[in-house]
Amino acid sequence: MKPLIYTNWRGKAFVIDEPFVEDIKRLSLDEGDDPSELDFLTPELVLKMLPTMESMERHQQLEEMWGE
Repeated sequence: MKPLIYTNWRGKAFVIDEPFVEDIKRLSLDEGDDPSELDFLTPELVLKMLPTMESMERHQQLEEMWGE
C-alpha cells in the first residue's frame, strides 16, 4: 500500500498509517469514546477527516486563547 501523507496548514507532513490510526483510537478511548464507534477508522478515512479535525481543533484553541 502506498503511504498516505497529510500536510497540515503549517506545512508539517504526517504519514497516515495503521499505527497513526491506532494512536487516534487510543486517544479517543482515553477521552471516553465507545470502542465500537472507532472500528470503522482506516488510514484512508482518517486522511479524509483530518482537515476537518484540524480546523475544529484550531477553532477550539482560539476560543480558549480569547477566553470564550
